[in-house]
Amino acid sequence: MTVSSPDELTPEWFTRALGSPGPTVTAARIDQVGGGAMCRMVRATLIWDDANGSPESVIVKFPTSDAGTRALAEAMRMYELEVRFYRDLLPHLSDLGTPTCYFAELDEVTGAFTLVLEDLSERTRPGDVLEESTSGECSAVLAELARLQGASWNSPITAAMPWLADHQRTVQVFDSMPAGLDPWLARFGHALEPPQVALFETVIPQAGKWIRSWDGPSVVQHGDLRTDNILFSLDPVPRATLLDFQTVRLGPPGMDPAYFLGSSLSTKARRRAERALLAEFHERLMSTGVAGYDFDDCFRAYREGALYAVYLFCGLSSQVASSERVDRVIADQTRRYADMALDLEAAQLAGLM
Repeated sequence: MTVSSPDELTPEWFTRALGSPGPTVTAARIDQVGGGAMCRMVRATLIWDDANGSPESVIVKFPTSDAGTRALAEAMRMYELEVRFYRDLLPHLSDLGTPTCYFAELDEVTGAFTLVLEDLSERTRPGDVLEESTSGECSAVLAELARLQGASWNSPITAAMPWLADHQRTVQVFDSMPAGLDPWLARFGHALEPPQVALFETVIPQAGKWIRSWDGPSVVQHGDLRTDNILFSLDPVPRATLLDFQTVRLGPPGMDPAYFLGSSLSTKARRRAERALLAEFHERLMSTGVAGYDFDDCFRAYREGALYAVYLFCGLSSQVASSERVDRVIADQTRRYADMALDLEAAQLAGLM
């Protein structure tokens, strides 16, 4: 029942996907709503013969039509990971801010996937990675991240999920990253200052060494926690809804907060606010029941976690299809992440310099 085109989203398809027997979808209007580099998304407005609490509209997510980008996504198992997150992992993560998932299916032969998710457009606003986040938005995201990490902290349940806990797949991705350095510099090097270029030239060849050094507490990582993958409620004090779990894995707890703050704040704002925001995050994490992890541990993990984005953007983004927005986002984010890693002496802390 996976789909590859909006044309396949018929009333009959929705009736089956959303749980027959029961009410029947009699009409479906499909509107494009964009999507990220790896996927396409549409909004489906549904007419039911007997609504009876059934959703009036849903978001449908399926693979990109760009062959090269899709090949990268499938090689990294991004589609499989997101389907399994909603289907297998989310039931174990209580009270996490995510959309309701009505349907999640993966075709393991073709690599196709389809998700049908709650449409939150009337109650939320999307984040934009090209706009600096407010302190309230940062707090909202870190609150959800504390819930995610607290629920999965050294969890035997997540450790028993081979698709999530298999460290070898992450090692393989990082082992491939040095080959992306030259193409990446050719595409984006013009946007960087010499110290930033030097950072990439030093650490990217050591990607395999760094990934093999991961130790300490294990948590579920979102893996791409930036504001393009977040919705904010319209309340005066917003709550965050996390989206796009295509890079979910088990790993150290410092990477997601570093990735998010490095992406969401200008270098100047991050330097000013990061310790206070991280202290708030640490307090929330402790409130979930985590013990034996003081603020110094948290800040050290955050400092080294700043390398994650340096690796991810340089090692993989040269393979993503180019567009004006995609190239602007990558260049802007890369500068911020390089500054962050340099400020925090992340490479020195990790023994890479």
